[in-house]
Formats: sequence, structure tokens, C-alpha cells
Amino acid sequence: MDLNLFWAKKSRGIDGSAKWLSLCQHLLDTKFVIGMLYNHYLSEHQRQIIENAIDGDDAKKIVEFVGITHDLGKATPAFQMKKSYQGLQDLDENIVEKLFMHGLVPDDYMDLLSSSNRSPHALAGESLLKKFGVNNDVGSIIGGHHGKPIEYEDDCNDINDFSENYYYEINSKNNIHIKWADLQKEIFDWAMDEVGYDDVEDIPGIKSITAQVIIEGLLIMADWIASNDNYFPLFDEDQDTCDYEARMHEGWLKWFGNDSWNPEYNHDSNKYYQENFGFSPREFQDRIFKAIDKSQNLGIMIVEAGMGMGKTEVALSSVEQLSQKSKCNGMFYCLPTQATTNAMFYRVYNWLTKVSARNGDEMDIQLVHGKASLNDKFADLPHNADIGESRDEGVMVNQWFTGNKTAILDSFVVGTIDQLLLLALRKKHLALRHLGFSGKVVVIDESHGFDSYMQTYLCRALQWLGKYHIPVVILSATLPAQKRAEFINSYLDKHTKESKIYNDLAYPLVSYSDGDEVKLIDDFVPVKKSTEIEVKPFMGDENDLLNKTKNLLSDGGICGIVVNTVKRAQVLSRKFIEAFGEENVEVFHASFLDTDRSKKEKRLLSEIGKGKNENRPKLKIVIGTQVLEQSLDIDFDVMFTDLAPIDLILQRVGRLHRHADNNDKRPNKLKNPQLYVLSMNSDYEYESGASFVYGDFLLMRTQYFLPSKINLPNSISNLVQKVYDFSIPIQVDAEINEKYVSAQEDYEVKINSKKVAASTYTLKNYSDMQDSLIGWLNNDSKESNGNKHSYGDEGLAQVRDGEDTIEVIMVKRGSESGYCLLGDSNNDISGLIADGNYKKIKELAQNTIKLPRIFSKVYNIEHTIDLLEEFNRQNLSNWQLQPFLKGSLGIILDSNNQFKLDDYTLTYDSNIGLMIE
Repeated sequence: MDLNLFWAKKSRGIDGSAKWLSLCQHLLDTKFVIGMLYNHYLSEHQRQIIENAIDGDDAKKIVEFVGITHDLGKATPAFQMKKSYQGLQDLDENIVEKLFMHGLVPDDYMDLLSSSNRSPHALAGESLLKKFGVNNDVGSIIGGHHGKPIEYEDDCNDINDFSENYYYEINSKNNIHIKWADLQKEIFDWAMDEVGYDDVEDIPGIKSITAQVIIEGLLIMADWIASNDNYFPLFDEDQDTCDYEARMHEGWLKWFGNDSWNPEYNHDSNKYYQENFGFSPREFQDRIFKAIDKSQNLGIMIVEAGMGMGKTEVALSSVEQLSQKSKCNGMFYCLPTQATTNAMFYRVYNWLTKVSARNGDEMDIQLVHGKASLNDKFADLPHNADIGESRDEGVMVNQWFTGNKTAILDSFVVGTIDQLLLLALRKKHLALRHLGFSGKVVVIDESHGFDSYMQTYLCRALQWLGKYHIPVVILSATLPAQKRAEFINSYLDKHTKESKIYNDLAYPLVSYSDGDEVKLIDDFVPVKKSTEIEVKPFMGDENDLLNKTKNLLSDGGICGIVVNTVKRAQVLSRKFIEAFGEENVEVFHASFLDTDRSKKEKRLLSEIGKGKNENRPKLKIVIGTQVLEQSLDIDFDVMFTDLAPIDLILQRVGRLHRHADNNDKRPNKLKNPQLYVLSMNSDYEYESGASFVYGDFLLMRTQYFLPSKINLPNSISNLVQKVYDFSIPIQVDAEINEKYVSAQEDYEVKINSKKVAASTYTLKNYSDMQDSLIGWLNNDSKESNGNKHSYGDEGLAQVRDGEDTIEVIMVKRGSESGYCLLGDSNNDISGLIADGNYKKIKELAQNTIKLPRIFSKVYNIEHTIDLLEEFNRQNLSNWQLQPFLKGSLGIILDSNNQFKLDDYTLTYDSNIGLMIE
């Protein structure tokens, strides 16, 4: 029988004509693509995982077999009788008429089988393969190629429960039933022959789950590429064959960007650092470089070192070393926030440019977070779809990889930690994410900043990375030993209680696994340049703080004030602006327009950043929240901070007397670094915002162990371990101890509840997997949280703890019906937006801000979004027609910079931020 009888795809062409593609042609396309991906996209590391899982056979053959059989389930009445979505009635009728002419449907056939949706073609394909004798380890890959493997092996009984979907006629002796069965077997035999198998028993098993997941991800990727008619065009209605060689050659070249990266680096650490970073390595960096070179099978490496010691350079050099050793072909570098990720993107780009020039390779790079498209550096990179064969820059963006689910598949990716945590979230198309991570060295920066909820996902992700034998580099300045041990144990998938992992207080400290052995580098030459900081409790109120600051800054100076909540920062900023003048006070927190926050960040870096002492102002007060401790390389002469957990205080104090180049410019009163800690008192009662954010337990332990002097970096590890080693008691009177015990109980309940909440959707423990992907994603998390609104990045909220937030684009009323950007009230942009002006639309899209959390509580988030959507329908409806704006919500401030929302008034001040009454 004609194997081109069945269809795989139907669509309407640009000219309106009907297009189709035969099933066998699509299967051949996918076989070719997956084979090419195996050769040219997979890293040698990934190919080795697959080869090790195949018993004495050509691994590529089983991969191509999966490609050529993936849509076998379309050779069923349930699929072939489907009508096209675009109403191609003539084409639908022609296809059914051919089936009728070949005796595959009866004279009185129904247009559509009533139960056809019970046999989706991925499940049908797996069921047919099982019938033909293919084992679950291969069949489950076919069943999951649309994102989710079947939940239970019994699901393959679908072929018996709904046999009319497979054979049209239930009676196995019926001629139509027999013809369907024969044709399905004929396609299966044809597929085996195309790959090179003589019999089903020749199809080897795939022994490891990791290999199955990689092949599953590769199949999804190949199917998506082969299904893109820009690469592999559909046929005209009367066409059923093509020039196969030309089709494959042209289709692949249209998609393919660059061959896999094969790193070659200078094994002389001094030359490597000079070539790539422009300086010689410190002893700390040199020792790590040489340890990696000597390692046999380095798995996970945790680098604990002080701020400014060059951990980023350690990570980037390690990527190149470990990629060569492990035969990986890329990197994923992740950080906690979009701001820190954006800052790191520039550094990675500069390093990658030098690597590209040195190796003569063209490198693809991706920035992955919710606003990556608005990052100027990323947006300005050439895109290979735009520049054809003329490639002037060595680093570019491959456009195919810029989608939400494909960006992680590119070679070099800088993104937020969410992208890594999603590796452990049961969600459709998870195999694609595993495919992306299983060939890259992974760097996790600022790893101290994850709560127990995120830690649960991170540890499960590390377990799977360990099973893939992917090198992982973890960086932190302030890492509790318990977390250090959790990271190592998760990666090695064991629960060692080796005291050296928990108790080593050396600093810097490098812990790494070489095979199953955990090694330490804890004998670095002591840091010569240390900073001793005087720690002074400050008991006064806001007025006392103001007076103290006036006294300290009587001869000028740069003062940092870090508090725990936005509201507290705003209250203080009003007082300080009134006392010192708007020009001398900078406020920095999360409740600013993204554009204003970016301007503030650049201004701070230009005035008090590294190497900027010629611009350093005589007087400056910076009032901010935790965002000051995360990414800004700035230098204060004196600092006040709200009490916070010790690791965060140390991060904050890392900005105090940070740059020695400024020492000669510091006023005499501030020549010695001084840290004033607010909210500390003898009865251990704390400011409500601090208690809410951090809980009293860690605050009490921090206050108890906080010394009168901190030596940076030498005190860091000792202080962090004391506070976070809960077996070390605090000695307080009975009344305080009662409060302490209660706070500890609250803390433990909160930690456990976070772990339980996270585990609801966490990927299975590797050891709980059977011999196939069946059930891999059971109890799959929903695509949205159940709300009727689909607002924000679906899925990301599930790997971060906390309430939902609502982000809006903020503009100001410029005329009766128009609007303008804040700070540019003379230029009405509403007409340009309506006309689709790309530049202005992109500029507008950057003016986002998160609304106060009072609007996004569980009990009122739906109501808030209803109000905003109604406002947008009436005032900003054309936004939904524009790129970068579709799905966005906007608010328009009045002439007083105010907006009424429900029973509240929002007021925006470019100096103080968004306020609510």
C-alpha cells in the first residue's frame, strides 16, 4: 500500500492555497534532523551518556529510530479523520476519499470518531510500539514527545480500550481493521529498515534514565525544527514526494548556526588570566586553576571567598577548564535577580568575546529572564537569522533559541536562578530543559541567597545534574556550612556526615568532589589586605539617626543606610532629603520604575563605584533596602544597617571601605570603617518589618554573636557558621530564652512548611525512577495557578516562595487623551504607540514597576486585575496589538503623579519611589 497515503501536517499557505505533508516525509525529516543534532548539536559529554546506556550498538541508530517512529500514532483513524484547523475542506475531503478508496473507512463512515480525543497520537504511538514488541525504555520516549510521558504503564491499554481509534472497526477480523493493522506494521517495518534494524529484537535497550531524558529532549527539539515549514516546507496539495537530499540539505542549513564549542585554553594560569582578564591571578585563583587541571573527575566545586576576591574570574576560567575535561560545550551562569543577571551578562559577554577570538569559534549567547529583550547589550547583538553569512562579531544570538522553552538550549546562557530551579519542577517539556543543562557547565553565583523553598528545588536540580555528571561551580561569600553540605550531598546523591564538610572554618575555602571523594583547599595564604570594621549598636529613633548622621558627616563623606523594608526607606528618605537636600540623598529600593532604578544604579556606580574616585562627591547619603547588598560595587565611608541575618549584614558591610583607592579622600572622622547596627536592644525586640521579613530567631542569633569588631574577609566564615549552627546555644536570661525557644519553633515550622510546599511539585528523586520515563512527571503542575487571569511568567512563581505580584507599565497623562513617559511630560507618545513605532514601544515597555503587595493578596488579586483590565480596555486597548506590550497592564498617573486604584491612592516620586495611601 502507498505509504504516502497518510498526512502529518495540514496548513494554509501564504497565498491561501492548501498545503500538506505526508506522514512518512515528516518522519524522514525528523530522523534526519535528530541525526544531525546528535552529530552537531549534542556535546561529546551527552553523546557519551547515550552511548554508555546502549548495549554494544550504534547509539545514533536508536536516536534515529526514535525520530522516524515518533509520529507512528498518526497512522490511526483517530488522527487521519481529523479536520484541519484552518477550514481546508477540500483537502480534508480529498484525504478521506483516498482512505476510502484504499478500503480504510466504511461506506457509512462518520466524519470524526466520537472518542478520538482519548487516543492522542503520542500515546497511540507508544501503544503501537509496545504491540510490536518495543520496550518501555524506548516507547516511553515516543509517548512523551509532546511534553509529558504517560503516567502509568496501563495507559498503553488504550489500544484495547479504544480500538476503534486505531482500526476504525473493533472486530479484529473485519477487513478494515486488518488493513489499518497491516499498514501500521508496514510503516513500522519501513522505519526499522530506514534505520538499519532487521528485527524488533535488534532494537537495543536504553539502560539509564538520564540517556532517555536526553533523547526525549532531543526528539522534542528535532520535531519542532522538522515541523517548522520555514526549514522543511509543506507540499502542494497534489504533491507527495520531493528531492530528499536537497530538502534535507537546505532545511538543515537554514536552521543550523554553529558547531559545538570545543574549548582549548592555555594551561598556564598566569597566561590564561592575562589573556582573558588582563591581570595575573591571585594565589587564591591560581590554586583553584591548578587544582582543576589536576582533577580526574571534578563534579561539584563550592568556592567561598570574600567580596571582591575575584570569584567571577574563577568561575569563568573554571568553565573553560571543566568544559574541556568533561567534553561539555557550553555554560549556564545564573544569579538570584534580574539586576544581578544583567550586570553579569556584560562580564560574561566580554569574556566570551575573548574566548571566541582566541579559538576562532563563533559563539551563541542568550540572556534569559522576564525582561531579557529589553537589555540593550543583548538586544544589540547580531542575530544569525539577520546577518546571513557575513558575521563580523564572534558572539551572536541564534534566534531559534530565543523562545521561552528553547533559550536554555543555546550554548552560552546567562539567566536568573529560576531557570535552573525549573530543572526540578514537574512541568511539560521538562526534557527540553534537561537537554539544555546536560551539556553545559553550570555556575551558581550568590548561592547564599536562597530560602528553604528554593533550596528544595535547587538540591533536587543538583541531584539530577550529578546524575548527568555535569560540572557545577557554586560561588558565595557567606555560605552556611549546612548549605555547603546539602549542595555536595545532593550532587553526589548521598548523605555523608563527613565532619570536614561541616566544620571547616577556613576562609577562603574551596570544597570539591573528584569522583566520589570530597576534597578541600583550606590552606590559602592569608589575605594581606584585610579591613577591620568597628561594629556599634545604635539604639536611637529616626531623629537620633538623623542627628548622628549629621555629626558623622560634618566634614563630608559617603554614608550608606540599609534598611529592611521599602516603607522604612521612604520614611527615612523624606527626613534626610529635608535635612540634607535632594541633591545629596539617593534612595534605592525595588519600588521604582525600572528605568529610574537603572538610572540611579548608573549614577551611583559613576559617583562611588570602583575606580571612580575622581567623581566621588564630598557629601552623599544613600538610603536603600536589600537591593544595595546584591550587586552594586560601591564604596561607603560609613554605614548604618537594620539588624538582619548575619550573612546579609556581611554582604552589606562588604560595601564599607570597599575600595582602597578612596582611602585618601575619606574625611578624618571616617578614616576607620564604622558599622552602626540599628534595631538592636537588650530585650531582643525588633522593628516589625525586620521580624516579618526574617523572623526573630535568626535576628536573635545574629545579635547575640555579632562582635564589636569584624575583620573582612577573615571573620566571615566564623560568624556565619556560629549563627547558622543551631546546636550552639545562646546564653540569655530565662525571659529572653523563652522568647528565643518560641522564635526557633516558629522558624522550624516555617522552614518545614516551605519544604513541604516546594516538594508538592518537585521532580521525582532519581532513585525513585523505574526503567523508563513512564510516570516521570506524574501530578504535573498546572500551567497556571488556577486564576482566570494568565498574568506574569507562568511556572516561575512555583520555584520562588512568596505571594504573587502585579507589574504594570506606568505613564503620565500628557493631554486630555494622550500620555507621556515620566520625566518627559512635553512629548505625548500615545500616537507613536498606536502607529506601532518600534523604538518608542520598546522604550515604553521598560517603564515597569511592581505594585505594592496589598494589591496582590490571595483574597484580592483577582479583583485588582479586573480593575486594571477594565481601565486598560478603556484607556490603553491598542497596547494589546503591539510587540513588547501584549499582555501588559498599564496605569496613567494624573498631573499630581497619582493614580486611584480601588480604595487606595498611588503616588510616584522619582526620588522616593511608589507610595500608597
